[in-house]
Amino acid sequence: MTKIGKDKAQRGTIDHPRLWGPLLERFREVIDWSLDIARQLARDYDEELDAIERVRGYAQAWLTGRRVDIEMDDVLTTLAILFSAIEIDEGIDSEALFAPLRMFPRVVHLPGADHERVQTVVIRRFPRRRNSGALFTQMAA
Repeated sequence: MTKIGKDKAQRGTIDHPRLWGPLLERFREVIDWSLDIARQLARDYDEELDAIERVRGYAQAWLTGRRVDIEMDDVLTTLAILFSAIEIDEGIDSEALFAPLRMFPRVVHLPGADHERVQTVVIRRFPRRRNSGALFTQMAA
């Protein structure tokens, strides 16, 4: 076994490409389902409904491979709506969970998740001119 093969075996990696499609589809379903619940909980508050829909847009954009700049206030508002309902229904105290979130930046940038449709970057050189010295002497004259 070569050194590279041995390293792969030690890390537990696989040689075939990962198939993320089914996982991303289930993830999309869970996000939509949970955001539908959040919408129902916040049905009387327009600002919260707007935040929930922006979170839905962030998630959908990320899942389709687009870059996303996420407003953390929207995410925290949506999580607070869901977690507060869970706390009330289940008797869970999540105050300690939110304390570290106060230190997050206000905007988080995430690259897209689906990289199958990402365009390839092509780097091209500028064409070289032949006899550029002769051109310079003509222009200088």
